[in-house]
Amino acid sequence: MSSAPKETRAIAILAHVDAGKTTVSERLLYFSETIPGLGEVDEGLATMDYLEEEKKRGITIEAGIASYQWKGTRVTFVDTPGHVDFGVEVDFALQAVEGVILVLSGVSGIESQSLEAWEKIKSNRNRPLIFINKLDIAGSDYRKVMEQIEVMFRIKPVALTLPVYIQGAGGGAPALDGVVDVLNQLALYRSVDNPRKLIKGDVPPFLADDYELARKHLIDVASQFNDALATAWLAGEELKNEDIVSGLKAAMEQGGYIPVYMGSALKNVGIRQLMNGVNQLLPPPGARRDPGDLSGSHAGPPQRSAPGGPGDRRTLGFIIKIRHYQDIGKIFLAKVYEPAALAKLESARFFRVFAESLEAIKDIAEIQPGDVVAIQCPQQWRMGQVLLLDGKADTGPATGVLAKKYRPLLQSRIELVHAEDFAYVDQTLKQLADTEPSISITPDPHTGGWLISTVGELQLDVFCKRLKKDHKCDIKIGAPSVRYLEKLKGPQTGLANVSMAMGAEARIVVDMLGVPDEEKNQIAYAIPVAPEYKEVLEATFEHFVGQGMCGFGNIAGLTCRVMEISGSKDPLPLPLLAKCFADCLNLNLSCAQFEVFEPYMRLEIIIPDEFCGLVLADLAGRGGIVRKLDSDGYNSIILLEIPLANTFGYTTLLRSLTRGLGVFVLTYEKHGVRR
Repeated sequence: MSSAPKETRAIAILAHVDAGKTTVSERLLYFSETIPGLGEVDEGLATMDYLEEEKKRGITIEAGIASYQWKGTRVTFVDTPGHVDFGVEVDFALQAVEGVILVLSGVSGIESQSLEAWEKIKSNRNRPLIFINKLDIAGSDYRKVMEQIEVMFRIKPVALTLPVYIQGAGGGAPALDGVVDVLNQLALYRSVDNPRKLIKGDVPPFLADDYELARKHLIDVASQFNDALATAWLAGEELKNEDIVSGLKAAMEQGGYIPVYMGSALKNVGIRQLMNGVNQLLPPPGARRDPGDLSGSHAGPPQRSAPGGPGDRRTLGFIIKIRHYQDIGKIFLAKVYEPAALAKLESARFFRVFAESLEAIKDIAEIQPGDVVAIQCPQQWRMGQVLLLDGKADTGPATGVLAKKYRPLLQSRIELVHAEDFAYVDQTLKQLADTEPSISITPDPHTGGWLISTVGELQLDVFCKRLKKDHKCDIKIGAPSVRYLEKLKGPQTGLANVSMAMGAEARIVVDMLGVPDEEKNQIAYAIPVAPEYKEVLEATFEHFVGQGMCGFGNIAGLTCRVMEISGSKDPLPLPLLAKCFADCLNLNLSCAQFEVFEPYMRLEIIIPDEFCGLVLADLAGRGGIVRKLDSDGYNSIILLEIPLANTFGYTTLLRSLTRGLGVFVLTYEKHGVRR
C-alpha cells in the first residue's frame, strides 16, 4: 500500500482525435501501478474508454476522471474528448485543473483540434506540457512537430527528452528503443520483458550533437530566469537539476516557452519522464485564478467578505460533470477547494472516481484541496456552477460563455415507436440532457415526440445510439438539419382579434417585439391577467413559436406584450381564449414579417503558402467571407466567416486540397440573415 501523498496535481489531457491521448492515460495508470495490466484502445479495453460507443469507435466521448500516485505526488487527471462536438467537456475540465498535457502525433503533427486545444489552454491560463507521441511509426518526425509548435502555437519548445532509434535486424527500418533524458543526462531504454523496467545507459554517440544542442537550449532558457543557475553556468560549475527546473518553471510562467517530452505510449517509451515532468513542472491546486472565469481576465481574485460571515463568497468547489448511476442516482463530479466545507452538505455522500467506478470515501478528512470527487446529494446543481461554502451554487461567467460558444446548431426529430414508452423515454432524455450542457431537447408539437439539437453530427449520432443501445429506447431518429431561426423584422403593434364560440365573445390585443440578439421568447403583460389566463396564453404562445412562420425553424427572440383581454363573459372560457390568441397570432403575422437566420462559423485555416490559391477559390464557392489573410513565410493563415451548412465534409476536402497538410478550427460566431 502506497504512503499518503505529499503533494497533489490536477491536470487534463488534451489532443486531436487519434493522437494517442487515451493510450497515454492508460500508461500513466500502468506505470504508477494503479492498474495491473495494459488495456489497448484498439481492442476496446482501455480503462478510460468505458462507454460502449467509446469502445466501438476507439475515441473518447465522455471526459473520464482517474488518479494515480507517482513519487509522492497524487495526480488526478481528466481524459478529455478530442472531437470538436464534445468541446464543452474540454472547457469544463480546463476550468477545474491547473496543468495540461497536450498530446501531439509525431506523424500528423498539429491538427485542427490540436490548434483548438491550444487556444483553450491559453484562454484558460493553464500550465501546459507537450508530449509528442507515436514516434515509433514510420513517417514520424519530431523535428517537424517542434517547428510546427513554434510557428503555429507561437511559443518556443524546450526538449526534455529525445527519441533513440536502433537499427532493425537485417537492415530493417530503425525502431524506437528509448529516450535521452536531457535534464538527467542519460539514455533510458525500454525493457521488452518487463515494460515497467527501464535500462539506463549513456547518451549514444550518434545522438551526441542533438543532445548537446538540446541541453544547451534547456540551460540557456532556464538560466534566464534563475540567477544561481546562470552564475554556475558562467563559472563552469556543476549545474543543479533543481535550479534548472526552477528556471524552466519561471520560463513557463512567463509564457514564452513550453517543455516538450517525446516517445510512444503504445511502445511504453518516454511516459515515465513525462510523469516526472508533471510532478516537477506543473503547479499544485490553487495556483491559478478562481474557476468560472472564461474571460481570460488577469485582474486577480474577486473581493471577499469575512470568512464565515453571511456574505462569505469563497468557493467550496466547481462542478465539472454530472452522471447518472443506476444503483446510486445522480452524482456530481466536483473539484474541491475547501474540503472542510463539505461537512455542511446535508445528506451528502462522497466517492473517489476512477473511470466509471466509484469508491465510497468514509472520512472526508481524506479529501485534500484540489481533489476531484463525486458528490451524491439532493441539490440541483448544474455543470459549470461554482459551489459556495454554504453549498449554494453561483452561476459564474463560465456557464454563460460556454452556452454561447456551444450553441446547438443541428436539429433532428425523435419519434416513439410505441406510445406507451413516452414516460420512460422522456425521463431518459431529461437525464442525458442533464449530463450534456451543449444538447437541447424540446417537445416537438408536430409529432408529439422531441426535437434534439446538438453542436455537431457526431454528438447527435452518439447521443441517439446511446439512447437506443444503453437505455433500450425504441425510437426513430430523423435526418439532421441545420438549426435555422426565424426572427421578427420589426415591431408589430396593436394586433387585435375577436373570436366567438361557446355563446361568448373574446377580444385580445397584443404587441409583438423582436429582440435581435436574443433567442429566448417570452410573454409580457401590460395589464393584470389572471393566473389561469396566463397558463393558457403561455402554452399557446409556446406552440406558436415552436411551429415557426416560414418553415425553416423555431421563432426566436420574440416578445409578446398582452395589451388587452376582454369579452362578453367573465371569466372567459379558456378554450375560447386560446383560440382567440392563436388566431390573433396566425392571422396578423406572416412569413414576410420574419427573417430567417442561420449559424455562421468562424473558420481559421493554416496551410502551406503553396496551397493558398486553391483553398481560397474553394472557400469563395462556399460563401466564405475572408476577414484576414496573413503569412509567416511558411504558412498562410486564413480567417473567415462561413455558413455552417457550407462546411459539411470540409475536413476531407481540405486534406485533399493540401495533401494532408492543412488544419482548421471551426467555432460558432453568430446567427446571421440567411443568404
